[in-house]
Amino acid sequence: MEDGDATQPDLLAAWRRLLLWGLPAVQGAVVLALLLGRGDTWDRLVDPWLYLTISLVLTGSWLAVLSGRGSLRQITVLLTAGSALFLNAKLLLLAALLPDPGALLPELLETLVWLPAVITWTMLTDLARPVRRILNWMMAGVVTLSAVVAVRPLLIGHPLDMAALRALLQINLSALVSLYGASFFLRRSDLLGRAQGEQQVLRQLVYTDLLTGLPGRVRLSEQLRTLTGQGRPFAVLFVDVDAFKVVNDTLGHAVGDELLCVVAQELQRLAPQGSFVYRLSGDEFVVLLPQANDRAAQWEAQRLLQLVPVRPSLQVGMDITLSIGVSVYPDDATDAETLLRHADSAVYAVKRAGRRQVRRYQPQQDAATERFQVLARDLSLALSRRELSLHYQPVFCLREMRPVKAEALLRWRHPQLGMVSPGEFIPVAERVGLIAPIGAWVLRAACREALRWDDVTVSVNVSAVQLLQAEFPQVVRSALKDTGLSARRLELELTETAALYEDDRAAWVLHELRLLGVGLSIDDFGSGYSNLSRLRALPITGVKLDRSCIEGLPDGPGGAFARALLEAVMGLTRYLPLDLTVEGIESAAQLAALQELDCPLGQGHGLSRPLTDTEFLALLRGGSGTLPLHGRPAH
Repeated sequence: MEDGDATQPDLLAAWRRLLLWGLPAVQGAVVLALLLGRGDTWDRLVDPWLYLTISLVLTGSWLAVLSGRGSLRQITVLLTAGSALFLNAKLLLLAALLPDPGALLPELLETLVWLPAVITWTMLTDLARPVRRILNWMMAGVVTLSAVVAVRPLLIGHPLDMAALRALLQINLSALVSLYGASFFLRRSDLLGRAQGEQQVLRQLVYTDLLTGLPGRVRLSEQLRTLTGQGRPFAVLFVDVDAFKVVNDTLGHAVGDELLCVVAQELQRLAPQGSFVYRLSGDEFVVLLPQANDRAAQWEAQRLLQLVPVRPSLQVGMDITLSIGVSVYPDDATDAETLLRHADSAVYAVKRAGRRQVRRYQPQQDAATERFQVLARDLSLALSRRELSLHYQPVFCLREMRPVKAEALLRWRHPQLGMVSPGEFIPVAERVGLIAPIGAWVLRAACREALRWDDVTVSVNVSAVQLLQAEFPQVVRSALKDTGLSARRLELELTETAALYEDDRAAWVLHELRLLGVGLSIDDFGSGYSNLSRLRALPITGVKLDRSCIEGLPDGPGGAFARALLEAVMGLTRYLPLDLTVEGIESAAQLAALQELDCPLGQGHGLSRPLTDTEFLALLRGGSGTLPLHGRPAH
């Protein structure tokens, strides 16, 4: 039989068994009714044809159930309609043909027994609308024909038969109870069916990837826990489709979805018997190989690497390749989460090495990769969790030794890793596309805090990634407008990269920023490209000389070269003209040499460590915060 009519196979099987045993029982009752008839004219002429008709319906339904040729809904609707028709036909014939008033009551009582049959058939199906329509017609027919049977004696000159009237009343009451009882059952069944359907959909959403039909991350986690609990070796293959974004961008998302479906089919088809295939998200799949050791896992991975892309490549019309990372239980990890993370680290290492390879997890080499992944994942939440903060390192006028600027320095206190260096997490932010929102937050926070600093300028570092974004000037404009800070009190420090000197987009952004009135300074000048001719063409207002340029000053190794370099840069900045800030002042001797050369601005731990906003404000108001030099570095 068709199972499309039921969502629970066990319940369907129970109804099928009920019909297979119940229909012969009803048929037996029909035969028994014929054998026990009173032998009057009605029993001889009418009942055999009525019972023959209903017997054909019962027999046909039973054969359909046995052979599976009809669905449960079709059979139960047929039985319901047949029983209701039998009931109304019996009443119609009683009204039209029964000549003996004394035989009316026994025949009415025989008719009454078909109402339980109607309600029983009704409860075998959840097809509410057709069944309810049948019941409504049955009720209307019973009421109409009962009235005809009741008044027929009057029409032929006989008195009303009170016993027949009571029997007719019982038939109508029973029909009414059957109708509304069945309606209530159908509504309740419909609600339960919907609830079960919603639960099934939710379960499918949780456990199954709707695009490919593969089980998803939740099912993978359950299976990994099961396998690790068994204690036997097994392997995890983390499969990534190379350059999937290129397919989406060039051929469209519909082709990308088609590609993922074909890859899923090929992984299922080609994975060894007994393995499990899952889709995690995007273009990431996992193949579990129970009872596979390192050698078997890498052999299977190489086989999948070669065979799986063949059909997807033909399907989308371009060369499709895979990258596969392998981790093995218990050699690489003893818990499910770590084992999957190690396989992910291995495939990430494949991506960095050129793709289209299989790589086993290597703890020492992949530790940095896993840390990158942890930082990338948690950095996306750092802003919402308020884990980021700003410190400010003062920039001093060296002649008067007073702070005139403050460089905003981003700090990240990770809840598990503690303080993470900006030199580590800023490159992560640039690579995963988080530098724009983080940079916008830093800009607003720094401008907001600078409102409390009287006439002191705040310097904010800008990465090359931000500088190449056409909307960056608007981000700066919005920060100034929303905070109310004057543009002349904001300086943007630009990392010295090739993009700064050679990319026309960067030049356009710099000119737009200068039109806003903000200052533009090249950070770590002298440590990178230092394209001096290009420097003259850019709208730069200042440079910050890298700390490496004053190492050895005044009397250490390379001290003479450092003095000559410093004098050359000072001459250049006076000519252009540009503000000059020397970074990395660590000792009193360095400070004295810089003051002797009349260097205008400087910063470094020897002058002041980075301060919180409260500490810097106290410094500006003449309080503590700076660590003055007394012949030694202050840290």
